[in-house]
Amino acid sequence: MKFYILGASGFMGSQCVTYLQSKGHEVFSNRIDITDLPTLTKVFTEKKPDVVINFAGVRAYPTIDWCEDNKEETVKVNVAGAINAMVAALDVGAYPIQICSGCIYSGELETPFSEDDAPNFYGSFYSRMRVVMQDALKELPVLQVRIRMPVSMYYSPRNFITKIASYKRVISVPNSVTLIEDMFPALEKLSEMQPTGILNLTNDGYIEHKTILEAYRKIVDTTHTYEPIDVQELMTNVVKAGRSNCILSNEKRISLGISMPELNSKRLEEIMKVYKDSIPK
Repeated sequence: MKFYILGASGFMGSQCVTYLQSKGHEVFSNRIDITDLPTLTKVFTEKKPDVVINFAGVRAYPTIDWCEDNKEETVKVNVAGAINAMVAALDVGAYPIQICSGCIYSGELETPFSEDDAPNFYGSFYSRMRVVMQDALKELPVLQVRIRMPVSMYYSPRNFITKIASYKRVISVPNSVTLIEDMFPALEKLSEMQPTGILNLTNDGYIEHKTILEAYRKIVDTTHTYEPIDVQELMTNVVKAGRSNCILSNEKRISLGISMPELNSKRLEEIMKVYKDSIPK
């Protein structure tokens, strides 16, 4: 198959390009401004991809609080840009996949959210714009895959492992997580099946922040320390905007025959060993 990866210079997009090429697919990854619909359509018409996957988004650095102060750019890229990318793909007959987020929910362990559940978290501008994008794309024959807290075996400033290890004060609550090395084979299979609608693409089970940090301290840095805090303290004294904490239901993914195994303690330690070796010296 021929893929066009938008956002191919980013944390997930770059690794997706490498994965797809390793599987023998033809991959186009030249940068296109996703806010420019005519150019998107022109390039897709020339390259004729079978599948377009959009990883592109604003570089909300160092956290999504960046979006609170950069609302116009967030709307321009995360909403209008995503819609442009999917519309341009449809215009040329390509199968469109938009990488989305499960950060539109807030709930306890006992209440996993399915693809059909209405959003219930509006505590950040980032999350509210994800809801706007999702609602718009629901009207089109597009696949929207929701991920959560993206973890990778390899070092990156945008890897959730790197992010959480950099925080001095940390909450620890159950959350779904996406190991991106499991996500890429799933995206490859979905590109063959071509379902549309919304799909939660997270690993089985859930994980707590402290579980990641315990594995990090055991394998990567035995001197690592942090201060545990509760959600109220986080919201009052640490962050500007609210944070989503939720579990996403994987029943639909499983029904499609797509496997994304749980990140149990043993697997997490294996991930940390690879992560440690990949840290720039």
